[in-house]
Amino acid sequence: MTNDDGRPIADVDFDHHSDSFAEDPWSQLAELRERCPVARTDAHGGFWVLSSYETIKQVASDDLTFSSAESVVIPPKKNSSQKSIPIEMDPPHFQAYRRILHPMLSPTAVERLAPTIEFFVHQCIDKVIEKGSCDFVHDLADPLPAMTTLLKLGLPLELWEAFSVPLHKVVFLRQDNPLRANIVEELNFIAQTIKETIASRRKDPRDDMITYLINSEIDGRPLTDHEIEEMVTLIIQGGFDTTGSAISNALIRLQQDRDARRKIIEDPGLLTSAVEEFLRVDPPQFALARTATSDVTIEGRNIKKGDRVLMVWASGNRDPIAFEDPDQVVLDRFPNRHMTFGLGAHRCLGSTLARRQIVSALSGVLRRMPEYEIDFQNAQRPETIGIAYGMFSLPATFPSARRWFR
Repeated sequence: MTNDDGRPIADVDFDHHSDSFAEDPWSQLAELRERCPVARTDAHGGFWVLSSYETIKQVASDDLTFSSAESVVIPPKKNSSQKSIPIEMDPPHFQAYRRILHPMLSPTAVERLAPTIEFFVHQCIDKVIEKGSCDFVHDLADPLPAMTTLLKLGLPLELWEAFSVPLHKVVFLRQDNPLRANIVEELNFIAQTIKETIASRRKDPRDDMITYLINSEIDGRPLTDHEIEEMVTLIIQGGFDTTGSAISNALIRLQQDRDARRKIIEDPGLLTSAVEEFLRVDPPQFALARTATSDVTIEGRNIKKGDRVLMVWASGNRDPIAFEDPDQVVLDRFPNRHMTFGLGAHRCLGSTLARRQIVSALSGVLRRMPEYEIDFQNAQRPETIGIAYGMFSLPATFPSARRWFR
């Protein structure tokens, strides 16, 4: 059945930005998978919701039928002229930009950065270790990826709060929240800093990612300032709150499951596979969108050209057809083909860097404050999880200890 305008009648009341979804996403997603894995909702102008592993995989792997160029979020960004390069691009241009970024985010490049990431972790812990209390979000999960990303790009480390705080607000707070009162000015500062740094590097090159992008070429020509701005902005947006949310989510899991915490402390080698499992059960980014470029049928549902489609990675990660005991945390789960970093050609380029930071952060906490206790009563959950799934604030206490650095 269709509406008067020819669109399918909605068969679910689903809004990934709603209060009810933020409070309990998992029961809604389980019901979708069981009742209607390809469902239509009227929220945000209407879109299709994909909740099963196989349907999500089908769409994510088909860049010809499902475009990323129209925006990968629902609702789309207000400024349609801004394109997040290369995530909001399609082949063949997409691959050319991705090839430019790959060397800077490869496993080899991340391994060279590993000692610095470790230093940042322990620097963050040192600032709170003697006090015996902290906010895991503001004292570790936010500063670590912010400093790591700024260092990689060549932006001043001392600006990590000026960058991280407004982005944290954008991701987790609704637009009418008073805490967002100065958000336009704060975001403009970030944009202006990026522009000024690009101009500075053209005159005074350095050994950093912005200089690397300035010296890169696409189709035989140098990248424009606008292209570099878009790529740098995407790296910042993708590297901050998603990585930080993954750290916070894992710390919550280890608070709730003391046996898992004990096992990892006793066998640190278990942490690598444990992180993959934490990423599966609590993905820091729940979903991304595509736009149909032609009429297509999935699971008997007729999706029309121009229809928006939301791939809910979080739901696919808990699909019982794809994972045994999907709601259970299995620290050594193998194989673990979760879709937290996406699938197909658009799979997250920064996944190796994110993993390294998550492992280093959890290792540091379990080594230096293994008896931490999260204060859930005073923790602040996000107002929306439509962009990222994490925490706005996560206070904790632990036995005080000595600093490592003086």
